[in-house]
Amino acid sequence: MSDSNGLKVSRREFLRIAAAAGLATTVAVTYKNRGFIFNFFAEKTDDEQLQPGWKYSYVPNVCGFCSSTCDILVSVERKDNYIRLQEIDGNPLSPLNKGKICPRGRAGIFRTYNVDRIKTPLIRTGPKGTWAFREATWEEALNYISQKMKELNVKPWEVLLFGGAIPCANYKRQLIPFTLGTQIPNINGTPMQSCMFSLQQPIGYVIGGFDLHATDVMDDMTYSSLIVVWGDNGFPGGIFVNRAVRFGEGISNGAFVIVIDPRMSETASKANLWIPAKPGSDLIIAMAIINYIISNNYYDDSFVRYHTNAPFLAYEENGVLRLAEEEWPDGTVKAFYVYDKITGKIVEIPPFSNTNDHDINGNEIIPELNVPDGLELNGNEVKTVFQHLAERVSSYTLDYASQVADIPVDSINELAHRISTTKPMEIVTGLKGFWGSYTTQFRRSIAIIMALTGNIDKRGSWVYSGKYREGMFEVIDAYNNMVSNGASKPGILLQRPEILSAVPLLDLPGELLTTYGIIYAYNNPNFWKTGHPSLTYAFDQTLKNQGKKPAGAFGMFVDSGSYEAIKGQVSWNNELYKIKMGINFMANPLTNFQTDQFKEILNNIFFVDINILPTEETLYADVILPDVTYLERDEDFRYDGPAMDYALRGRWQAIPIVFPNTANGLDLFVMFAYMLGKEAGDSYVNWMAQSISIDQKIFKEIIQQEMPKYQSYLIKNNGYPPWGSFTAKAWREAKVSFLSEKLNIPKDQITNSLRNNGVFIVRTVDQFFNDNQRIPWNLPAATPTGRIEIYSTTLYYYVTKNYGYDPIWDPLLAYVPPNWNYGYAREPGVYYQAQPPYDEPTF
Repeated sequence: MSDSNGLKVSRREFLRIAAAAGLATTVAVTYKNRGFIFNFFAEKTDDEQLQPGWKYSYVPNVCGFCSSTCDILVSVERKDNYIRLQEIDGNPLSPLNKGKICPRGRAGIFRTYNVDRIKTPLIRTGPKGTWAFREATWEEALNYISQKMKELNVKPWEVLLFGGAIPCANYKRQLIPFTLGTQIPNINGTPMQSCMFSLQQPIGYVIGGFDLHATDVMDDMTYSSLIVVWGDNGFPGGIFVNRAVRFGEGISNGAFVIVIDPRMSETASKANLWIPAKPGSDLIIAMAIINYIISNNYYDDSFVRYHTNAPFLAYEENGVLRLAEEEWPDGTVKAFYVYDKITGKIVEIPPFSNTNDHDINGNEIIPELNVPDGLELNGNEVKTVFQHLAERVSSYTLDYASQVADIPVDSINELAHRISTTKPMEIVTGLKGFWGSYTTQFRRSIAIIMALTGNIDKRGSWVYSGKYREGMFEVIDAYNNMVSNGASKPGILLQRPEILSAVPLLDLPGELLTTYGIIYAYNNPNFWKTGHPSLTYAFDQTLKNQGKKPAGAFGMFVDSGSYEAIKGQVSWNNELYKIKMGINFMANPLTNFQTDQFKEILNNIFFVDINILPTEETLYADVILPDVTYLERDEDFRYDGPAMDYALRGRWQAIPIVFPNTANGLDLFVMFAYMLGKEAGDSYVNWMAQSISIDQKIFKEIIQQEMPKYQSYLIKNNGYPPWGSFTAKAWREAKVSFLSEKLNIPKDQITNSLRNNGVFIVRTVDQFFNDNQRIPWNLPAATPTGRIEIYSTTLYYYVTKNYGYDPIWDPLLAYVPPNWNYGYAREPGVYYQAQPPYDEPTF
């Protein structure tokens, strides 16, 4: 059932649909012990008539509180023109959170009706840091913003767009194209350092991921025999629902749980084995486990041999390990080398593939993991990456790890043995803090352990999401087509921007998105019409020119350089790189590590805050624009989320806008772009249309037709229409049109499924696996080489080549003391070694 105002399907009807979908051939289920029968096809009864004249309905939605983005059902009550939220539950049809929801997610109703909501535009009247504002109309507020930008002569690169976990998980499709279309190269994550440097990027270097928790990979704990929670209480216990539900299922199914955490955390209370390791000892423990796996031949020989770059030949050059390669005349990689067991010779293998089972001529080979001593290639003594790894970790024994971690050796032995021998095994990816500079190598070592044991894309281990897998199909097609027609040549994708550009930007999976975004967009001055790259890149180059270490060598959306720019310490082309304006959306810059620095930043720029409630940063805003909550707006249909099934889902508006002078923040960004000029607005719309696979013509037409109506309503009525969104309508119709043609399914069937069920499952993980579409077993991973990379080509070919060697970004594996950067805060770019006895790991 549906009406024009978006109430979708009654609670009774939804439960009938859910039951029929889940139990296909079952007509009735009997609960004998309770003495009654549920009959799904019995005559309807009026069990929802709780009050005379009232209607009760469920509206599918997606929770907007965190980056778990759980599918939810919003219970709504209605009588005549009165519509009110009642309750929020998990959607039982969701392949992501399986009907579960956390207390915070259930509290979305309270935020929507919070009396302290920002209800009208506000313009500052007093000093920053105080709540000194006057109410304004939307027309006045928007004109004031435009006027101030002209007064300050704000250039595109002088704007910071503040975002964070919520925009990253929910609104990449809107905000990344906004920066590209308006030529604003700066998205300032809050706080993104811990996201990029301690979790996302390091694991991604190995398995080809980026947004692990929100898009790329699922921890399939339901089917794990061993679950290891390593310094990651927040994911299964904190609570990240889409992981927590699987953690609970895994325990119910008999999984052995190991928790490595200095404190007896919520997750540790569920452990069979608790390892209270000393803070800072994690990397040494991980390196000792790698040593244990290799020394005892517990590694998955076939997986490591054929689906990782462990058999690649490598040699030391100027103290840095590099891969042996053949190059094209332009200096890019043409092929790598392995030692073939069949012929007893060194052979070339393709630069991009999921497997090492054939050479560049298609001949079958068996690449060796251990080659003879003294093997030479082009005058260099070469060994395999596997052999180099074994040497790197050889001195890290379990006994030594026991001393450093202050853990009984028996406990360390049990930990290592269970990780090495239990399958399927899962080390939870997690949402982890940035513990120190060693965490980059620590996260990589966790991924290396998973790779060595073959626990990649197996049920019960790390399983790639449906969205990631579908993105790889597009990448593979682009690679094969462009190589075959001569538009490109074989190579590693890090060096093939023309291939990456052939795939819609936000369809690029995992590390390939960050590769293109960092190297060829945000850090590339030639990408921007103004010639100004991201502030982070300009800061890195400033430090490099001063002989110092860059702050974020391979980072996207990090805040490094923002404070220094305010202090006049960042330059580009011999001119100061200034920041004059900030726009904040669904974030709070004052939750960053250096709160005082961010207060100073906000004190010295013109700051526009799009917000729902007053938070710390609103005290520093010059203009506050009131947004609506996720329960008050329609949004696009999208595939985001790390569900293993490939499923489209949607956020449906459950109630009319509560406060009439608020507006849809996502629609506002389009209006902002056109405030900057028609070229900027059109470019933004074009970038959105090109960023994912949709019907671009329909998308652009709807934006152009519908935006003026909403814009006019906003100015005339000083607020947004109670129902609707022109961007949501454009995204939805364009996506459904594209998918309908691709799948040969009627548009109404897709839309009705989303309207009634909240999700439309295109393909299940079982279908992917049954069709031999596992990564990297059957398909390449989203790494530059397509293999699981024990040796990171990104860290060598981009980071090391541009900024020199540092153990923090060693492309293989290196020990980094937990105190390595303890002096960084005193002077950017300068690191200080700790003095004895604090430099001794066992101290």
